[in-house]
Amino acid sequence: MLVIIAAVVLLGAIGVPLVAFVIVPQFVRSTLVEDLPTASGAPSRSGTAGATASLLSGELVRINVADYGTGTVRIVKIGDGHVLRFDSVDIAGAPDTYVYLSDRTDGSPGTFTDLGRLKATNGSFNSPIPAGTDIGAVRSVVVWCRQFTVTITYAVLK
Repeated sequence: MLVIIAAVVLLGAIGVPLVAFVIVPQFVRSTLVEDLPTASGAPSRSGTAGATASLLSGELVRINVADYGTGTVRIVKIGDGHVLRFDSVDIAGAPDTYVYLSDRTDGSPGTFTDLGRLKATNGSFNSPIPAGTDIGAVRSVVVWCRQFTVTITYAVLK
């Protein structure tokens, strides 16, 4: 009887993380391709028209086998506002993922501005940055899984 209980506990200890971090994320992947908006608010066909400047940019990093990202993120000034642009990204799937502009460079949220849910795990898309956000204080972009309180990927901005 003791052997059976030990076997069930061992299977649970291996099975739960396997399901939570490897199998479930495969079902929460999506692709979105958006054009970069112009100062007038309409999308641009070239992806760059209307953008006054890319102020900061960085490359998403692989943290481990389950938590990774590739592609570029950049903060773009468009008219009087700012947009966080994800370019050709591939981000690990996870439930309840959010995008933060952080004051830290180590992948932790730190003091952050919440940009809302991650729109997709693959593609090129935009997240509006709220008016009044201090862009000068932003050091990184963090993709955070609230359900597991873990960083999925991040990019240090330069």
